[in-house]
Amino acid sequence: HGSIPGSFELTAPQIAVLSQDVNDAFELTIELLDQLDSLLELKNSVTSTMDSLRWSSLILQGQCLLAPLVLVIIDTSKIYDITVKLLFKLHSQLPADVLAGHRSRFNTVYRGLKKFYDEASGLQYFQYLVSITPLPSDPPNFLSANGMETYQSPQAFLHNEGSSEGGDTPPDSQSMADESLIVDLDFAQPVATPAPPSKDSKDLQIEQLERDNMMLRQQQEKLIQEAKSRIGDYENSLQSLHSDRDYWKERHAELQEESQRYRQTLEQNQQNSQNSQELQHKLAEKDEQYLKLKGAYTTFRSEHLQALRDISELTKKTKAFEEAEARHEEEIRKLKQQILEAEQDRRVFEQKAKTTATSVDEMESSLALSQIEIENLNKKLMEAENNHSKNMAELKDSINNLFTSICISILKLLDEAGDDLHNATSITYPSHLIANALISDMELLHKITAIIKEEKISNELCEYLPLFGHRISNTIVNAAAAAYTASIEKYDGVNEVCKQLLQATQTFMKDLKELNFQKVVSKSLPDVEEKLQNLSNTISKLPTLSGDIDAEQVGAELESEMDRVNKAIFDAVQMIEALQKKSRENATGVRMEVNDKILDSCNDLISAIRILVARSRDVQEEIVQQGKGTASPKEFYKRNHQWTEGLLSAAKAVGGAATYLVQCADGVVTNNGKFENLIIAAQEVAASVAQLYVSSRVKADKDSKKMGELGVASKSVNKCTATVVATVKSGQLDLADKALDFTNLSLHEAKKLEMESQVRTLELEAELERERIRLAGLRKKHYHISK
Repeated sequence: HGSIPGSFELTAPQIAVLSQDVNDAFELTIELLDQLDSLLELKNSVTSTMDSLRWSSLILQGQCLLAPLVLVIIDTSKIYDITVKLLFKLHSQLPADVLAGHRSRFNTVYRGLKKFYDEASGLQYFQYLVSITPLPSDPPNFLSANGMETYQSPQAFLHNEGSSEGGDTPPDSQSMADESLIVDLDFAQPVATPAPPSKDSKDLQIEQLERDNMMLRQQQEKLIQEAKSRIGDYENSLQSLHSDRDYWKERHAELQEESQRYRQTLEQNQQNSQNSQELQHKLAEKDEQYLKLKGAYTTFRSEHLQALRDISELTKKTKAFEEAEARHEEEIRKLKQQILEAEQDRRVFEQKAKTTATSVDEMESSLALSQIEIENLNKKLMEAENNHSKNMAELKDSINNLFTSICISILKLLDEAGDDLHNATSITYPSHLIANALISDMELLHKITAIIKEEKISNELCEYLPLFGHRISNTIVNAAAAAYTASIEKYDGVNEVCKQLLQATQTFMKDLKELNFQKVVSKSLPDVEEKLQNLSNTISKLPTLSGDIDAEQVGAELESEMDRVNKAIFDAVQMIEALQKKSRENATGVRMEVNDKILDSCNDLISAIRILVARSRDVQEEIVQQGKGTASPKEFYKRNHQWTEGLLSAAKAVGGAATYLVQCADGVVTNNGKFENLIIAAQEVAASVAQLYVSSRVKADKDSKKMGELGVASKSVNKCTATVVATVKSGQLDLADKALDFTNLSLHEAKKLEMESQVRTLELEAELERERIRLAGLRKKHYHISK
């Protein structure tokens, strides 16, 4: 920043120019705070060095270290002033939260500067050289509107610049020499001065006399300064001697303590003559060192007295130095007294050392007791470790048994899936749902593979294995059903792949039950993954049978179909109410009671279906909202036409099932239909609802709240369906009990009726088998037509 001079002296217009650009002012404030941090680090380095060396500001070495801090005080006061004014300018132009970091840094710097100025004001060295204005107790309030009006700039300046000649003088000539080297870096522009007027001889004489007078004054001042400098040097020498005296005093105390330790060691080892002689020899050496130190102390003391006499000769005219000499004499007298007291303490400690020998025996006995206690604790520790090992072994066995039970349960589940695989031709299942199931199974298998590679039984393995067994069992059966539904020609190939996957999964679980992790990782798991991938590839080749549906119109068709479902359910509710009214008018007794129960259960089922359709609509809207992004719902349905076709098929099935249920209920109530038709209609409702639920769950978020509500509605429909079936069967039995009467039959008639019933039973079983085959074909045809 070339606009800021080296002296950091800026006027108000210059600061206003610097704050015109907010970005530049923002960065300049950061740089000024960095500069203040650097200056405070320099101050901390100097003070830490002074503390570590135990130097005072009254000695030359300490003054040499403190000399740079004079310029630090002047620079920090001016930089602080510029920073405060820039921060006030920035707060008037920017929001307060933007400058929160500046305020935090400024408060930290403010506390450091305040502490620095307070410490410097208490040192006599700085009082001679620089004038320091203390900072206020609280930092400036930049958030206040009148904060700038109450702010006062700190003033720090050298005495030879900002005070009169009669002020205080620095303590030594070296400091004056340092001040003379300060160069003013604030270069001012040259100003043209007018030519001086001509002077006469009297004026020249007066000027000459004034120059002579000034030279005499300067010489006199120089002599005074030299005298004061020599006085300061002697004071520093005296302070140095005091420091040396304190050092030798401490050294003397350390030697006394060391001598005492050796004497104690000597007393404790009196039975060993050789060690005793060595200790006595060391003690003699220490005594010799003590005598040498005492002689050195006497030498320093004589030098100290000589320095005091020199100082007394130079300061005869001042009463202050005489009092200082008296104080030094008093300190020496106290020092002698302390030395005598230390000698007495040493004798006392030598006497106490003799009494400590008896305490050694007591400590040895307590040590032996402690060792016995340690041995007992070690025995207890070994017993605890053995018990821990035994418990860990038992826990490991129980975990293995639990894991084996899990594997056995999964094997039973796989065996049931193998049995259900033979009946897959009687089940209708959409192929696009099995594709999603295969993807989920493959992801779960990869997770299990990563866990088994650790070759240990973990919580995650016990959590994922039952889930995998359940999913793979459903996948095997549903894949075969989906293949038979889509194409009878493709069924045999898919069925064979399902059997291979079932066998590979059983082998994998058997190896896992034996805890043979290496074989599982190297052979069983790769085999299961290969068979699962083969099944996925085979399913992907099945015909989708969706070519007759226009992907462009599938979304609109879904919306219209959902509206038709709602209308069908509304019509079904009205028809059931009409049937109840009609039944109560025409039927009586047990028949009316059975009709009311059946119609009430059907009404509850239709109400549950209506709630489920509404929840499915909510889930559908949520899926479209989350998945469409910036596209329209129509484009989302088009992009996911297979999923939309599944929803459309499920919606059609729900609407048709609800209408068929009402028709069957009408036939039962009017005695023109069969109870079995109503049971089949209720089960068809449950199947269509399950298809709608599964189709919605394919793309829904697993943590979706609306999907959870749809699941609750689906369970309610299943519960109502079971209630309808149970009510119909119960009513059928009630009416059958009333119709049957075998009290007047003879033996021959009863035998004849029994044989006819057996024949009828065989005929019905054969007809049932044929109807089942016909049902499978009808389901397949229905699936193809719905697609």
